[in-house]
Amino acid sequence: MPATRPDPARSGATGVDHGVAGHSVPGGGVPSGVSPGVAGPPPRPPQPGPSAAPTASGDADQDWPAQTADAIQRVVAAIRAKTAEPLERLARGLVYGLVAAVVGVAAAVLAAVALVRVLDTVLPGAVWSAHALAGGIFTIGGLLLWRKRTVKTVKV
Repeated sequence: MPATRPDPARSGATGVDHGVAGHSVPGGGVPSGVSPGVAGPPPRPPQPGPSAAPTASGDADQDWPAQTADAIQRVVAAIRAKTAEPLERLARGLVYGLVAAVVGVAAAVLAAVALVRVLDTVLPGAVWSAHALAGGIFTIGGLLLWRKRTVKTVKV
């Protein structure tokens, strides 16, 4: 009969075969206070320590699926960073710009209407005086903006 070594999964950290129900004492009996049918805590598998680094080429060859998946993920992330993300920022800017323009035009119209209504209540006379004053204010504002413009000269 060949000699057998104790099973490391059952022997725990000490390397001693625990025999009956996971417990034994020298001489082959069961320790006092332990019933023979009760198993102890399950043994823990050995944990790799911080020095468990892959060896030269053996582990690197076995890990090629993970390396390939990581490479594909890096390529996809790089392509997305150069294409989809700038387009997303552009679309977001266009949408927010259009919303701001529509809200701005609506606010300008409401402000003009409010100005005419306030001038109509403040100024004596007919409503045409409020319209004339509001028109004069807008005309002066437009002329000031016209003077601030930059003119491009074309050389012939």
